[in-house]
Amino acid sequence: MHPHEEATIRAFISPPRRTRWLESLASAKRRRRILDRLNHGRDIDERYATPLASNADILALLKAHGASTTCYVLSDAAALDGRVLSLVEAVDQAVWSGCGTIISCLPGRLAYYYDECGERRMLLERKAEPVAGAIRRI
Repeated sequence: MHPHEEATIRAFISPPRRTRWLESLASAKRRRRILDRLNHGRDIDERYATPLASNADILALLKAHGASTTCYVLSDAAALDGRVLSLVEAVDQAVWSGCGTIISCLPGRLAYYYDECGERRMLLERKAEPVAGAIRRI
């Protein structure tokens, strides 16, 4: 399993579904079935999801949040799934595929979710969590 996949699932899939997602993605036999769930976004952890307007400038938004020029794609579209693409190409191909897709920009920290036909689009973001025992300055 690609490191982006594991980090993305652990960060943005709801806790009760994570284990099933991780096990299914690692299985060639079950991967397609679990990726089909991206089409409707039922497993996205809503605590870290911000809905986006249909006219949002996705590239500008992701770059403003620290996305690099390349990303990793998890998608129900077989032609996109498991590929490392330029951010521009990944966003464009997600729209043209019409399939549920997560574009992982920063593993476990920043991603973009596009559901089947683009009816739901979300910025997925988790801030870096404070280290246990770290001293906090006031």
